[in-house]
Formats: sequence, C-alpha cells, structure tokens
Amino acid sequence: SYWLRGFKGPANTLRQALLDTSEMLHREFESKLHGENKNNTETVSDRILPPLVEINPKVETSFRSLDQCLLTALNKSVDGDKDGDKRVQAIVDHVAQVPSFMKTILLIHKKVDRKRILSYKIVRRVMLSSFSMRPEDDLPKVKTSHLMTHGERHLGSPNVVNRDMRSLVDTPHGIFTSVLNKALLSTTQPRHLQKSWIVQMLETKYEPIQESAVDYFELLSNLTVIDYILDEHATPTPVDIDCFSRSQEEVFSEMENLKYLIPAMISLTNCEQERVAITSIIQRVLDNAMVRPFSIAILFCDLFFHIFLVVGWLFVLNRFINVAVDSNNNTDLPEVTTIERFFAAMFSISALYFLWRLVGEIFSTLITSRRVFWANFGNFLTMVDVIAIAWAITVNFVIVDGFQRVYSNASFHFFALLTGALWLKLLLFLKVVNPTLATLVLAFIEILKDVKCLILILAIVTFAFADMFYAIIRINVTICPVDENPDGDSNPYCSRLSYLDMFTQILGQFDYGSFLGEPLSIVLFIFMTIFGAVIFLNILIAVVSNSYDKSCNKSTRLFGRARIFTVAKIRALEHIIRPKWSNKEYRPPVMVANIAFRLLTYSFLLLAFVRHFPLIGFVQGRRKLALDIIAIIMLSYLFFGMAVLGSFLITGWGESRRLLKLRVINDNFLVTWLFWKPIFLIVNMTLGRHGIALSNEEPNRDSDDQAAGTENIDITLHESIDRSESHVVEIINSLRNRIEDYEKQSSKETKALREHLASLDRESIQQRILLEKILEKLNDN
Repeated sequence: SYWLRGFKGPANTLRQALLDTSEMLHREFESKLHGENKNNTETVSDRILPPLVEINPKVETSFRSLDQCLLTALNKSVDGDKDGDKRVQAIVDHVAQVPSFMKTILLIHKKVDRKRILSYKIVRRVMLSSFSMRPEDDLPKVKTSHLMTHGERHLGSPNVVNRDMRSLVDTPHGIFTSVLNKALLSTTQPRHLQKSWIVQMLETKYEPIQESAVDYFELLSNLTVIDYILDEHATPTPVDIDCFSRSQEEVFSEMENLKYLIPAMISLTNCEQERVAITSIIQRVLDNAMVRPFSIAILFCDLFFHIFLVVGWLFVLNRFINVAVDSNNNTDLPEVTTIERFFAAMFSISALYFLWRLVGEIFSTLITSRRVFWANFGNFLTMVDVIAIAWAITVNFVIVDGFQRVYSNASFHFFALLTGALWLKLLLFLKVVNPTLATLVLAFIEILKDVKCLILILAIVTFAFADMFYAIIRINVTICPVDENPDGDSNPYCSRLSYLDMFTQILGQFDYGSFLGEPLSIVLFIFMTIFGAVIFLNILIAVVSNSYDKSCNKSTRLFGRARIFTVAKIRALEHIIRPKWSNKEYRPPVMVANIAFRLLTYSFLLLAFVRHFPLIGFVQGRRKLALDIIAIIMLSYLFFGMAVLGSFLITGWGESRRLLKLRVINDNFLVTWLFWKPIFLIVNMTLGRHGIALSNEEPNRDSDDQAAGTENIDITLHESIDRSESHVVEIINSLRNRIEDYEKQSSKETKALREHLASLDRESIQQRILLEKILEKLNDN
C-alpha cells in the first residue's frame, strides 16, 4: 500500500514512496539485527561472502514494488513527460549504488529463488548500470542524495536528509546486515578497498559462489535491448537500441577496469574457466588486454626468448657433446665459434628472462590472494614450466666457464631431461597462439585424465602376465641356461626384462618365439593376445577418440581457458611492475614486494647487458664471416630493444606514464619503426585475428551499428522462438501427463472390470454347481 500511494498524485510523491520504503527497510534491518544477529561469531570471509543466504518475503515484495515504480516512470515518459526517462534512470542508479546489491542477490543459496529475483526488471536494469559492479569504496561518496533532498520537504523530517543508503544498513556493531539473512554485508575495510565484490566471489573457496559469479557473467553477456526497455511486448526503436548499446559499453568498460579480475579467474575450476571464457564480456576483456602495449611487449618477449631458449640450448648441448667425444678420442678440442658464444649468451639471457617472469608470477599472485597463488602453482602446466626454468638456471651457471669441460654420463642424462623439458615448455606456450593449437595441446591433457584408470589396468595386466611367464620360463634350463651371458641375445623372460617385453607385446609387437618352451605358456600367450592386446587396445582407442572428440567440440572453451591463464599472469605482472615506487593505495607488504621486484628487474636487465659486452669484444679483430655479421646485427638489435624496454620501466606507460619531458626517448620515429611496428606485426601474425588487433585500425561504425541492430533483432527473434518453444513444450508435457493419468485411470478401471467379471464368473459357477446338486437330489427322489 505504501508503494501504491506513490503512484498517485504529482511526480514528487514517487520519491516520497521511496523514502517511506527506506524507513520500512531500516526498521526491518534493525529487527533482523536484534533478532537473528545476537551471536556475532562470523569470520571476516563469511561476513564478506556469507554462504546459505535465503530470500525474505518482504524483500521480494520490495522488488516487485520497484518494478512497478519503473513501469510508472516509464508510463509517464510515454505520456509525454520529458523527465520520465531521467526518472527511470535515477531510480536505477540509486538502487545500483546500494552497497553489495548485486552481490547479495547472487549469494542467494537456492537457484530457483536467485533465478526469480534476477528476472525482475529492476535487477536487469541495475545490471546495465556501471555502479552495480564497483567496489564500495569507489561508489559516489554523497551523504545527501538528490532523491532524499527532494523527499525532505514531503516527509518533513530533518533526520531523513542526513541518512544515505549506507546508513540504512549500518549497525551498532559495525556490521552491515540485510533482510536476506545477513547477506548485504559491507566489504569496507579501514584501508582503501581495491577488489570488487565480483573478484571476491571468484577468489572464494566455495564452488557454489564461484558458479554464481560465472552465471552473472553469462547473464550480463546475454542481456538484450528488451531488458533495457522494460517492456518485452514492445518493439525496440533505434533510440532504444542506441541507449542500450551505450549502457552496455559503459558496463563492459567498467568491467575491464576492475583490478585482479582476470587473475582471480585462475582459482576457478577448469569447467568454470571454460564457461566464463566464452562469455562476450570476458572475451572482450581478454582481447583488449592482449592489445595493450605491455601485453604486446610481454607476448613478443615470450615468443622471442622461448625460441632462443630452445635453439640456444641445442647449440650449447652440441658443444658439450663434441667436447666429450673429442676427449674420448684424444683429439684436440675445437675452438669456440662466435655463433656458439652468441647462442650460449642468448640461452643465458632467455633463462634469466623466464626466471624474472617466474619471480614476477610469485609476487603478483601472492599480492592478488593466496588462493590464486596456490591455484596457479598447483597447476600441472605451471609446475612443468617451473621445473624447466629451474633446470635451465642450473645449467646457466655451468656455461659461464664450462665450454671446455668434459661432463660425465650422469650429467648428460640430466641434459637430456632438460632438453625434453624445454621443448615441452615451448609446446605449452603455443597453446595461446590459436584455437587449433590450444585444442591439440589441452586435448592431450584431457585424454591423459580420461585414460588414467586404463593406465592402471594396463600396469596390472602387464605385471600379471610378465610374472606368470617369468615363473614358467625362468626355471627351464633349456630356455634359460645357467651359464648364459646376461648381455647376450637371450629370452627376455630369463631376466627382469620380462616387464618391458610384456609391455611391447600388449601394445602389438607380437613375438611368440619366447613362449614355445612350455604348453602352459602358449595358452597364456593366447589369453594375453585376446584380452590384454585386442580388447584392451580397442577400449583404449575408443576412450581416446571420445576424449578427443569432446575436446574438438569445445575448442573455443579450451582456447579461452588457455588465454585466461596467459592474460592473468600478464595483468598481474603489469600491476606489480608499475613505475611508481610507492602509492598511497598500496599496503605495506605490497609496497615492499613492488620495490623488491623492481630492483630485481633492474638487476636482471643490468646482468643481460653484462652478458652482451664480452660477445661484442670477442668478435673484434676477427675475420668477419657471414654468420658472425648476422650475430653482431642480432646482438645490436637485442641491445637496442633492451634499452627501449628499460626506458619504459623508468618513464612508465599508459595511465602510469610519468616524466613526460623524457617521452621523446621512446616516442620517436626510430623506436616506432624499428621496435614497435615489428613487434606488432610479429605478434599479429603469430596470434592471429582472434586474439590481437592492431591499434591503428578504425572499424566502420555504420557497419558495426547495422551489425549490432541485426544482432539485436536476431536475439529478439530467438528469444521469442525460445518462449514459444518453451510454451509448446509445457503444453506437450501437460498433454503427456494427462495421457499418462488417463492411461493409469484406464488401467485401474480395466483391472477393476476384470476383477468384477471374475467375481461374476465365480458366482455363476457356484450357482451352476448349486443347481446341479438340486437336480441330483430331485433325480434321487
């Protein structure tokens, strides 16, 4: 009734109704506080993201009333009121500025209740407001809102003006409580809060809350102009489409500016990462993040140093092998060439670069949250990357004075493992190049997960048959003589090579010559080929084919998951390496980590320069061969590139740009055409159009508008078709249920009729028997 009073009379009574509602909600908050919140034993995490939130009927009534407010304001706009649209937007903005409004809705435990609340028009419009996702500290700090200023003259209460939306939920204990059972809780801390509520939901350890956050991204990406105009039966006008596009653009831009958004997605499960990666809003965030200058530079350096890490190590390993072979042959050691020194230096610099990237990941993920840190470094792919970097750094210290050393066989075993680890590291980097490579690389991991049980079965079958054959054949002196040379060409089942031979037998390399000595071994060989080889291999092939088909069907999801990890690490690294040594927003641990990592960055850069100077001096005075000249050119270009990157570390980039008088150092014609243009070209050719775009491209606005309009029309048609299909499905289900009920009723009636007929048959039989007895008595008389 208090809402309905606001729908009558002049327009200002609408504001009065809102103020009356605020008073009612305030009383509701106080009753909840004194009634349910007496035992305040919640943890900080539970206060920020409380689980098991339930909906209150009074709040749902308020949502329905807010819908009516929006429709009333919309009707005034239709009737010619010029302020109607402004009044609608004012209501939406004020509701969106309620602290933790959207977070509270997403924390509702029951999916049915949450879906119902999210279907209200006011909630859909609030989702299209940029205020809805901002951290509470970034909301407008307005003590007296425009709405309450106008409401003072109607209520006549001076106290109403001094209370904003925050004070309505403020409690004496410093905890914000809501009618959604303690859900509308403030995340305000004494320090400046940098994380949005959506980032906190992504970082939490409760998977249902993470799923709700991903559902929010999907719903936000699927909003259409119908949700904006509030009337699903109306036809959108070009003005409506334009307003909706601008609102959606503001929301998407606000989402891009949220700190730690992409790094927080590392803590999601693989399924949720794939689901959130294909939403349009996150695809836009990933695409725009990869075209930032810092991201372009890091991606180019990753590609460049991955290549030189592998190629440089192959040259170093070849040098070690030649020295070992020449030492065994007692020949003179070959002279170290310029090319070998160049690739050795590039291997050393590449290893230092990836060590710098690893340290940056450690610092940046720890700053984001410990859960993100463990989610990142607990990943199998990250562990492989860390092992490869650690081994490369270990060998890097050997190269300094180890070109003339002769290494042992054990060292070459380690070198062989390092070679495989570096190639695997390069392969894992290629998963962000394009969707096809991402599908192939990540599909291999998915296949390993699916066949892990089959691998266990394979191990059991291999050990079982190998032990049985070993027990039968080993005691036969004819097959396994006592004085036989163990290194000779003997039966493998005379030694513990039986496991290796059985493994090859099961995989298809059949050789029955080893089993001819005993009849039982021949029988076991037949069973092994049927069950161990034929059946098992076909099952294995079927499982692998099924896993690969599933990976191909979700190739876009796998590629998006790979890009989330890449972009998250780059964004976290960019945050920690910002050029400001200190910032009032930093906490003391963050400030210390920022200073330490920047000092480490300058140290690595200085060490890379030091590695270059001996090479330049080594080629002086020598007869210049073609390869030597190429090496000198590449060294000079690399030296130039490191100098440019070092200047950016000093002057900054993007919004963190400083020392503007020195911008001529890295904003001149030479740097642009010798450094940035080649980097953009190489990264563009490597990553493809799906994930990268040149910054100087200007899209055709008319074609984009036309495409957007066509897309909105298609979405509207699809929604209408979906509603019609759902209505038809409901009718069909209803008819099916009626038919089933009719069949059940008919079966019951048929059964009853049969029982009745059977009873009649029994009665007729009894009557016939009685008549026969009467006739017999009459005949006897």
